[in-house]
Amino acid sequence: MLKYKSMNIQTENLPNAEIKLIVTLENSKVREIHDKVVAKLVANSEIKGFRKGKAPADEVLKNADFSKIEGETVSELLKTYYPGIVKEKGIFPYSNPKIDLKEFAIDKDFKFEATIALKPEYKIADYKKIVADLLKEIDKENAKIEKEIEKGNEKDSNTENNEETKEVSKKRELTAEEVINKIIEKSEFTISELIVNEETDRLLERFITQIKGLNLNVDQLLKAQNKSYDDLLADHKLMATNNIKSEFILNQIVKDNSLEASDSEVDEFIKNLGDEKLIAQFSNPAEKWYIKGIIEKNKSLDYLRSLGKDNKNE
Repeated sequence: MLKYKSMNIQTENLPNAEIKLIVTLENSKVREIHDKVVAKLVANSEIKGFRKGKAPADEVLKNADFSKIEGETVSELLKTYYPGIVKEKGIFPYSNPKIDLKEFAIDKDFKFEATIALKPEYKIADYKKIVADLLKEIDKENAKIEKEIEKGNEKDSNTENNEETKEVSKKRELTAEEVINKIIEKSEFTISELIVNEETDRLLERFITQIKGLNLNVDQLLKAQNKSYDDLLADHKLMATNNIKSEFILNQIVKDNSLEASDSEVDEFIKNLGDEKLIAQFSNPAEKWYIKGIIEKNKSLDYLRSLGKDNKNE
């Protein structure tokens, strides 16, 4: 049973882990929200000859920007009804929706479509096997390096110290980043473009802020690197996609190996921040959830590193 009986709501399952809502809201609700927007405009109006907020609505509307009123009405309609629709339909969005307005007028029903990103679908590869395989490859590489060094030492014993230094610098160790990249390569993901685009925008905004903070110009930087803005966008989109995949991989590792962060671990992390303002800031539930995620990410990365050590000692 829908909470909002003044609506007609249809759902359409889409590929790439998305769902579409097709909504028609009856005109009485459009007028109700429109009247609230106008009332707010009147309350904040300052017209000569009237005290603030006391001018008749007709007077206020004579000089009003009707496109702005309509825009605010649409915005309020979506803010008022979209969350309730999603909740009633049991949908758990993983990003902001893509809204497509189909029909809007003060004297008509309001029709819109909302494309919503759902939880990505994925099948994580066998990360324990991946670690073992990567270690075998690295051992082969290091064994080859050692042989080359031995040959060099035989030819010129006077360079022994130099060669030993080279041996240390050339030997490769397995990194968590290398493991994650290989898991991404071997795993299967279906991710909505809405999620990827949102993460791409976040990364681009951070990049541009950092560049400006260094008193650099993005256009000049791209020119120096012989890149276009499309190249920059493509680079950050790939980074965003891998970030999202990494997040789900690490979450799966946490789940598989019971690495969840306890409340006491979260409290200890916050306590160790030292700064009283930071401690107060991170003590609310939303921030604690963020800290919990950081701890669990670190635990899963430590787990991958431990797999490398355990396999090496076998």
